[in-house]
Amino acid sequence: MLFTDPGCRELYLDWRTIARSCVAQLHMEAAQCPGDPGLTPLVGELSVADADFRQWWAGRQVPSLRVGAKRLRHPVAGDVTLDWDSLTSTADAAQQLVITTAEPGTPSHDGLRFLASWTAVVCSCTARTADP
Repeated sequence: MLFTDPGCRELYLDWRTIARSCVAQLHMEAAQCPGDPGLTPLVGELSVADADFRQWWAGRQVPSLRVGAKRLRHPVAGDVTLDWDSLTSTADAAQQLVITTAEPGTPSHDGLRFLASWTAVVCSCTARTADP
């Protein structure tokens, strides 16, 4: 989506940094699974769709990031900064868990809480008392 959806360039305030990181991650995946039958079509599609991807893929620079921050411009919550950390499974290095958080007390945290409130389930249960 970073390279095929124009809205992503507006969503990510640091689009170039995020996109380069994704290219680096794809390079790392390609090195671990060189015979992956989906890789060549994906790289071809992204190379045709985006000149930045094409240039970065050819550059073969592979910085490995395990932690970082993403700055987003959400249409409702406004500008949000999210810290992320990735944890790799010791049982299977191909499995990763990415945890994204916002610093408590910041506008980013407030924005996430506001968005989360949209999905909050309101309990309509009322306390019942026995008749006297």
